[in-house]
Amino acid sequence: MPISLQAQWRLPDSESIPKLLLAWLTDTGSLTEKLKALPGDFQVQVLAETEAFADEHEYQAMGLTKQPVIIREVLLYCAAVPLVYARSIIPVPPENTSAELTQLGNKPLGELLFNRHDIELGPIEIAEFTNNAPVCQLNQQLHGSNTPLWGRRRSFHLPEQAILVAEVFLSKAPCYA
Repeated sequence: MPISLQAQWRLPDSESIPKLLLAWLTDTGSLTEKLKALPGDFQVQVLAETEAFADEHEYQAMGLTKQPVIIREVLLYCAAVPLVYARSIIPVPPENTSAELTQLGNKPLGELLFNRHDIELGPIEIAEFTNNAPVCQLNQQLHGSNTPLWGRRRSFHLPEQAILVAEVFLSKAPCYA
């Protein structure tokens, strides 16, 4: 069952968010590259990759009408510690198009997106997830910590489609240090 990221998504403001956390939330570069720069091996664990319907707020963020999409959920690890839960919404590609975005396996989607030159980046939106949010329950299972978490999302507009990538920083992520 996909983990919903239903929240109050908004543009970032610097008034109520600690400086280090805000820097991670608003970083415009590749999170994959930022995590790879940390000590220890970087790894992607695919939790699920299914064709389903996304949440309404995700269609709105992408400017799409309701349609089946690929929902890809992964954990990003550094030094064998899960630091980020990521959820990507990818429209189901038409029959005769490249499947590079839907057959990634354990390769990071961010690396593929940031290596393309034909991409238009949408604005970064951020959200706080309260203790009872499904992603916080996942964090509880992984780290034994029941704490609010912060995440960000951004749309990537490719010539053939839009993709929405949301990343929630788990409690062991360095942005909370």
